[in-house]
Amino acid sequence: MNQKFYSLALGLLLLWVPLAFFVRAADGFTLTKAVVAVSALTFLGITVVFSKPQWLFRLPLIQAASLFFLWMAADSFIVGPVKMEVLKGSLHLLLSVGTLIAVVFVCGRGMAYEKLLHFALLAGTFMSLYGILQSLGGDRTNWTNHFESRAFSTLGNPDYLGDHLAALAPLAMVLTLRTVNRQGWLWLRLISLVLVAGLILSRVRGAEIALIAAVLFIVISFLGPWGRNLFQRNRPFILATLGMVIIAGAIWVLWKGGLPSLADSKTSVDQRVAIYKVAWEMVKENPWFGIGVGQVGVVYPAYQFKPYDPSEYSNHPYFYTEHIHNEFLQFWAEGGTPGLLLFFVLLGAFILAVQKANADPLITQRDKELLLGVTAGVIALLVEAMSNFPFQIFPTAILFGLFLAAPLSLKPAPVPAVEAPFSLPQKAVLILCLLLTTGWGVRAVAASIAYRDTAGESNLGHGPKAVGYGSRLIQLSSVNPKAWNAYGKALEVNGQPDAAFDAYQKSFDLNPYYVENLMAMADLKAKAGQFPEALNLSQKALIITPNYLGPLWVQAYTQYQLKQYGPAAASFQEFIQYAPSSLDAYVGLGVCDIHLGQKQEAIQAWEKAHQLDPNEPQVIQFLKGAGVKL
Repeated sequence: MNQKFYSLALGLLLLWVPLAFFVRAADGFTLTKAVVAVSALTFLGITVVFSKPQWLFRLPLIQAASLFFLWMAADSFIVGPVKMEVLKGSLHLLLSVGTLIAVVFVCGRGMAYEKLLHFALLAGTFMSLYGILQSLGGDRTNWTNHFESRAFSTLGNPDYLGDHLAALAPLAMVLTLRTVNRQGWLWLRLISLVLVAGLILSRVRGAEIALIAAVLFIVISFLGPWGRNLFQRNRPFILATLGMVIIAGAIWVLWKGGLPSLADSKTSVDQRVAIYKVAWEMVKENPWFGIGVGQVGVVYPAYQFKPYDPSEYSNHPYFYTEHIHNEFLQFWAEGGTPGLLLFFVLLGAFILAVQKANADPLITQRDKELLLGVTAGVIALLVEAMSNFPFQIFPTAILFGLFLAAPLSLKPAPVPAVEAPFSLPQKAVLILCLLLTTGWGVRAVAASIAYRDTAGESNLGHGPKAVGYGSRLIQLSSVNPKAWNAYGKALEVNGQPDAAFDAYQKSFDLNPYYVENLMAMADLKAKAGQFPEALNLSQKALIITPNYLGPLWVQAYTQYQLKQYGPAAASFQEFIQYAPSSLDAYVGLGVCDIHLGQKQEAIQAWEKAHQLDPNEPQVIQFLKGAGVKL
């Protein structure tokens, strides 16, 4: 009976979680994946505990994975400024390590590891087919079929899909080569083609590079004992396939304009490099304990300007991200040097486990060839992790854990498959934990939906509806700074500035780096004519993010209203460095110069404004009043 429950739980993790989606949903609704995954892992985890798994935690790979997870989670709860984000940010690590332990456990109870790989391949095939359908315009909605400009409805984003398929495609290729059944060979070949086609149509350059790296690893393995027999059995097919790949690759490069076409990705590369510079600042300031898991999006505003000199701020204005786009660098920033080293220890333990499995006479040659495909999938994920964040996407994090389990799961079961049924107290504990997990999940999903409804109605200008959804949101997620920020916007749209100010203040109290709240509060005070308060709030925001354009404008405007013309002129000049086409900034600068007795400078500012808009009546009036003939 337990085997059936194991199959169900792992089926949810490996098959349903990647497919779980609302058909028209973007990232916010993908929380359902986490709920299903954590619930399945809760069952498996409690089952592991009840079985007294001393043998399981004597395995070096599982010890390394557990130590890595425990360090990242415990360290983060100590140093992380927003504790709620630590819990959320640890989920992907829990899913990877939990899947590793669960898979080794159930395979130790007699379940076939290859069956679990088939679950993952089936989910990937469905996702790829749906992606292909969408990219060809088969989704008959108002969605655009250009992947780069909209969210993908299964994994949430084309990048996420590309990462996932890059890991599965090399596995499918090796499974194709090792099969001895003609019908199975045809099916696996078709699956491989579907996975690769979906990857290419996702248009993710990093995923394409990751797949190439994995294929090169497989080709190199053909030269050694690991893949030599596989190559010999499939020599004509492999050579023909490699030939077609080389020809197709050459045609693609020429069609795209040759190697210089790689420059098309320059903007994306520049963005990545800018983020890496910021992450390095985090590492330098927190080398031993890091900033904590889930805290990148929290502290990023306070770090994003630090790689630059103040004179460079106008070329590097405030920008925001929650991901470093390099998993190694993110582990270093979040967990400090110990966190990064422990991740390398985990990878080293996996390599040693693979070597030991290859030398184990109890593992069949076919299973060793299967391990080759899994290892190629791990390599694809690690290459992709250098430019993206595949381990933070729930289905791909689970896939990583499944792959890590391979060298431990291919050995014959170390313990008898016959198990005693759960006792009544054990059943009670299991049911209670599942209810608590499910309850948390339902509440989290409800909060996610309320957040999207609040933000959506606010953007549409439907104040009463937005406030209604916002009230529900802060009840469901009262310690979430983003919830209070969304509620503040709803109240502002509904014409309740005082209540909106209080909501923004609550959000800022929960996250003291959330400068958008200070910006919104300063704007509210400025609109109410409370200029000293608005100036104070804008300057607080500029202390945290001195390259943030929004509060810089509020500072200039409020200084002008307070007749602080010298500081206001300096603020307008600084603003113009960021926005050289701002007519209002030139007008304000000219007025300040007039009050400072600098008529010529005022005329120059207004003439620039006149160039930007020759028909602006106020500018024309100012210039004529200064004696300028137009």
